[in-house]
Amino acid sequence: MIDSRLRRPLYVLVAAALALTGCSSDSDDGGTPEAADRTEAAEGTDPLPALPDDIALPIVFVHGFAGSAQQVESNAMRFVANGYPADRVVAYDHDGAGLDIPGYAAGLTEVVDETLAEFDAEQVYLIGHSRGTAVSNLFLGDPAQAAKVAKYVAIDGRPCPEPQIVPCIAPNQAQFPGQTHVEVATSKESFAAQYEFLVGEAPEVVDIVPQRDPVEISGRAVNFPANTGREATLDIWAIDSDTGARTGDEPHASVELGPDGEFGPIELESGAHYEYALSSDASPVVHHLYLQPYVRSSAFVRLLSSEPDGTIRQNTNIGDEHTALVISRMREWHSEGDADVLELSVDGGEPVDVITDFVGNGAIGLHVHDDVATPGESTLAKLPYFGEQPFQSGIDAYLPASPDADGTVTARNLPRGDADRPQTLNVPNWPSSGHTVSLVFADWAVDGA
Repeated sequence: MIDSRLRRPLYVLVAAALALTGCSSDSDDGGTPEAADRTEAAEGTDPLPALPDDIALPIVFVHGFAGSAQQVESNAMRFVANGYPADRVVAYDHDGAGLDIPGYAAGLTEVVDETLAEFDAEQVYLIGHSRGTAVSNLFLGDPAQAAKVAKYVAIDGRPCPEPQIVPCIAPNQAQFPGQTHVEVATSKESFAAQYEFLVGEAPEVVDIVPQRDPVEISGRAVNFPANTGREATLDIWAIDSDTGARTGDEPHASVELGPDGEFGPIELESGAHYEYALSSDASPVVHHLYLQPYVRSSAFVRLLSSEPDGTIRQNTNIGDEHTALVISRMREWHSEGDADVLELSVDGGEPVDVITDFVGNGAIGLHVHDDVATPGESTLAKLPYFGEQPFQSGIDAYLPASPDADGTVTARNLPRGDADRPQTLNVPNWPSSGHTVSLVFADWAVDGA
C-alpha cells in the first residue's frame, strides 16, 4: 500500500499527463478546455506537491571515472519535477582521473556529514555510478558510515555490498538493454527505477518538460577530468540561435570565478540559447561553451574546461584557418547498431557525419578538428591521442574559420531512438589559434532545439 502522504491530488495527475502527452483538438477556439490545456502546457508546468522530508531524504550522488556532477543533472531535474526539494540533491565532485578510492571515500564522509548537518537529518540516500560504486562500497564498509545511509543505489559498477547492510538496488546495462554505461546513469528508465526504490512509488513525470517558474542555473567551471575549479571570468551571452552570434553589446551575466569555479544562481530565459565564455588575464585563449537550452532549473551545470596549456589543447591541432570543437553528451555516442547522426557544416555547406565506425559505442566527448597530417581536408580519420583517453574519440574534420568568427558552424544531432527530434547548435567559426569551442548536447530528447 502506498503511504497516504505520497498521494497527489487528481488535478495534479491530469496536469502532469497533459504536460507530458500534449492535447489535441480539431477546434481552434481559444475558449475551449482543450485550447486552455495547450496554452498551459506551452507556458510550462509546476512541480508536483513537495514530498515530506522524511520521505525525501537528502540524496548524495558519487560520479565515476572521468565523471562529474553533470551525470546527475538530468535525473535531478526529474526528481524535482516529481516534488523532490531541489536543494536535497547533492553531488560529490572529486578527481575523475585518479584512483585514490580510500581518499575519495574519506571525502564522501565529509560530504555526507555536511549534508546531514545542513538538513538536520539522520540519514541520506546514496547513489554511486561506475567507479563511484567502489567509493560508496568502501564507505559503506564502515558500520558507522553505513548507519548514515537509508538506501543505496549502485549504478552499473560494483554490485550491492554483501551482506547488504543497507537496502540496495544495482541498475545496470543488463537491466536496460541497449543502454550504455553512462546512459544508465542519466536515462529516464533508470531514473524511474531509482525513484521508485527511494520514494516508494513510481514517478509521475519521467520526461524533462518545461517549468513554469523562471529558469535558474548554478554550477561550476572545472578543469576536466580532475574537477578542480577553473578560476576565470565567466561571461554569459545571449545569442542568435540561427547563427550563434551574440545579440547584444553586454553579456547577460558576468561572474568572476574563484578557485572553486562556482557560479549562480543566474536566471535564464527558458529555451533560449547562450554562450558561456571563460577567459583570464593569464592566457589569450578563450573557451566558448554552447549548451543545449535550459527549460528547467539546474544546480549541476558543469562547464568542463581545462587550462589553456593543458593536455587537451596540447594535442589539438590549432591554427588561424580552422575551428576545433569538443562535442559532448552524457549519453554515449553510438556508431554501431542503432547509431546517432552528428552532422557538421559551415555556412550551409555540405554536412559531414562525424560519427564514424571507430567512435564505437563508448565515447562521450568527441574532439573534432583539422588533422595536421591532412590540412584542409575532412578525411574523418581517427585523430591521435584522443581515442586512447577514457570515453573520448577524435575525428579529422576541416571546419573553415574566419578571423572575426562571422561564419557559422552548424552541429545537427539526430539522436538514436529519437531521430525525428533533431537537436541543433549553431556557433561562430572561431579560429582555433585563440579559441577553444565546446558544444554540449542534452542527454534527453529536446523538442524545437
